[in-house]
Amino acid sequence: MISATAERQEPGRYYTFESRLPQGEFFELRPNNLPRNAKPITDETSGMCIGYTVAQAPGLWKIYDVQGCFVRLEEAPLESPLIDPIDIALVAFGVFRILRTGRVLFESGTRAAISAKISQGTVSLLRGRLKVGLHARNLKMTETAAKHMYEPGRYVPLQIQERAIRYGTRMADPRKGKGMFRYETEMFKLRLDKTTGEYIYKKYKLEIIVRESDWTIFHFMYF
Repeated sequence: MISATAERQEPGRYYTFESRLPQGEFFELRPNNLPRNAKPITDETSGMCIGYTVAQAPGLWKIYDVQGCFVRLEEAPLESPLIDPIDIALVAFGVFRILRTGRVLFESGTRAAISAKISQGTVSLLRGRLKVGLHARNLKMTETAAKHMYEPGRYVPLQIQERAIRYGTRMADPRKGKGMFRYETEMFKLRLDKTTGEYIYKKYKLEIIVRESDWTIFHFMYF
């Protein structure tokens, strides 16, 4: 059995991960300052919400970043196949998913998904704004914690964990010893209902144990 001292000395390494979640599931830390009708923009590669749209008119949106800050207006041209006026009316109300291929898929509710396009510049901008703050606290993981990131039932995007450390509740963790801290925050798991084109939300508590001397994650779980 590994002693607490040996556990605290376990080295941390830098990792990159892609989502292990089932198709149509994503994580979100929803900011409080969003308009009530904001819809998530979800990214299949990371498995998380990376921004929001607020419909202004069919095919015209305000785009907000993951922290709820307005970043730009977006007018999205529709791609083939051509759509009818009923579809155009629905374009104001659905949600966008950024696929692993880089394509953007628009879910238009009870009708079939429409191929619509948020500009690549907007996608790059939203992904780039996820990294704000990461340069100051480049998170590492122990090998044990990293193994859990490959389990669909344990995976939590590293960007979500980083934001939980920045904005969550911090407390010393006497179980783990000096220099070890526990961070907690609430988060949501989203599941896309393709019948309605809406996300079903379920709230969880995320817990992370961190060695702050080198910002290494030793443990994380949600429940």
